[in-house]
Amino acid sequence: MNFHFSQLNLPPLTQVRCEELIKLAGNNINNNFPQPLQIPSCITQSFITQPRSIDEIISDIQHGQIDQITLLEWIYCLYLKQKWDLQNPEQAENTSEAIWQAANDNAWLKHRLFWDLILNYNEENQTLASSLINSFSIFIPKTNSEKVSVQIIDVLSKPFPAPELAKISWQNLLTPRQLLNNYQLPDKIDAVKEAFNYVAIQFTKAKNPSKQQIEWLLNCLKQMSSEQELKTVDYLLINTSPEITHSHPELATWISQNYGSGVINSRWNELSSTAKNALKKWIGAVNYRDFQKLVDVILKKLYLQEYEAKRLRNRKEFWANYSDRFERIRILLPQSSVKVLGNNFADQDISILVEDGSSPTEVCIFDFGEWFIVEFFRGNGSETRLFKNDSIVEKKLFHSHELSVKRLRCLGGEIHDHEFIWQYYCEQWLRKNNIRPNQGTHYFIGLPDRYSKYHSQTGLPEPSFENKQKRSYKLEYWQREINRLEQEAKRFCQDNQIFQSV
Repeated sequence: MNFHFSQLNLPPLTQVRCEELIKLAGNNINNNFPQPLQIPSCITQSFITQPRSIDEIISDIQHGQIDQITLLEWIYCLYLKQKWDLQNPEQAENTSEAIWQAANDNAWLKHRLFWDLILNYNEENQTLASSLINSFSIFIPKTNSEKVSVQIIDVLSKPFPAPELAKISWQNLLTPRQLLNNYQLPDKIDAVKEAFNYVAIQFTKAKNPSKQQIEWLLNCLKQMSSEQELKTVDYLLINTSPEITHSHPELATWISQNYGSGVINSRWNELSSTAKNALKKWIGAVNYRDFQKLVDVILKKLYLQEYEAKRLRNRKEFWANYSDRFERIRILLPQSSVKVLGNNFADQDISILVEDGSSPTEVCIFDFGEWFIVEFFRGNGSETRLFKNDSIVEKKLFHSHELSVKRLRCLGGEIHDHEFIWQYYCEQWLRKNNIRPNQGTHYFIGLPDRYSKYHSQTGLPEPSFENKQKRSYKLEYWQREINRLEQEAKRFCQDNQIFQSV
């Protein structure tokens, strides 16, 4: 393809002679060089002065004539003060003290001295006179801002300032970088970078951290280097109780999102083995708390038969013994419960069960790593189902938006009841599949003392013969009922061409 462009026709440029340029500069064409520009007559000649010497400036300082010193003269004075001190050693100290006294009423001078002083401690600026450094104590802070600035400078003057700088940062709820920036001090210094190394140590000293202190920690984590962040998270996980997640789940959420084992681009593999075990407990504590909260809200908000309420309380207590194992949880509510419970879970991802004609029940799905557990809270079945973890089951249980009670039962899985003394048999069932209670468990929560003692090899104490007999009668009715519900679910799935058991 060929392109044709029209030619531009521009007028010729005017030729300018050198003599005309010289005239323009105010020169006579007969001279060889341009003459200096003349100061216009409207400018008062008294304002045109020669720069003053350092001796004249310091003389004003000594005589308290601070108002006579211009901004440029202050810069000149600070720059040459060290040299002047060497020539006038007997006056070095008292003139520097006078400068600091002047800084009490001169914001610019105060800021410049503070700035240069910090850079001097960081070995980035050695131009500040030694006498000014040594006489800093003469400065009297008046405002809270000045007091904090002086506190920061005092800390930075020490050989190892980072730990104390982290402490001041904690006290002011500002990151080390924000702290100096907030008080208009240089923040890109070594001590600020090193202070982030002590953030975790400072945080773990607090027994009951507030929401603002948690936010401070999270802000610090976001400003750290990659290596500092890893070391801080490792230390936090090992030295902070998982109980902190009950009152501050946002910390566990941030750590699990960045270091959780199942998260894309996670730093899980960089954690120490001790920190990995601790993180599992943290995540488990958060997820169990969500399950516990759901049960508590149901018991409070919904009208339940006494046997249903007791059954829910028993389950909440039973799963408390496995709280460290919860890697993930999904809550599914029937539409009828959403209207009553919805506002209590505004901060969580709640799924809605599709209506399929089943009796209303809430459902919780637990991710225990190698196994998934589905808990049906209410209804005639009210069972627990166990599924081996694989990609197909995982996709259906945690990502499908079309789950219903019948659809879940169509998936199959191993089933367990919640009839009389079910805890003893459920613990055996779980242990057989290598699902064990929290490490260090010696007594099961929620059981009478006689039946609560736990042994890692044998489990819970065996029930009496009478209790076994009582259970077998109740179990017969439940078994007939669960068979009926499964057949009903199977027909529903066949009629609607829905996935069958996996």
